[in-house]
Amino acid sequence: MMPKGKPTTLRNKQRTAAQDAIDEDLEDLLHRSEQVLFEVLDALEHASVDPLERKILWADGAHLSIEESARRIHAQSGMPLDCIQSHVVGWLEMTYEPRGLDEQQMEEFELLIEQWIAPYEEVP
Repeated sequence: MMPKGKPTTLRNKQRTAAQDAIDEDLEDLLHRSEQVLFEVLDALEHASVDPLERKILWADGAHLSIEESARRIHAQSGMPLDCIQSHVVGWLEMTYEPRGLDEQQMEEFELLIEQWIAPYEEVP
């Protein structure tokens, strides 16, 4: 008895060279993005944030915007600027956690961060 459904052909089972290349490109892109993420996390390890002024406060005393911080990390690492900026925004949104805030202050902090990063999250 033949199985029901669409017949499987050899062509359906074989991957094309183009599909393999796409998979390799995606894997390479993910690997590079991960490398950039580690660069950003290392660079911002001792940084803090002033959400009212919309500045990242670097350990050396520099107060830089998202763009300025991304350019600084780019100059040090040579990694792609747009990817660095994306990871800096992600750091602000997901990773950075201020210390010593009560619940209300934390809510205010999170709101300020959301407002700060909103333009970066809009899809063009």
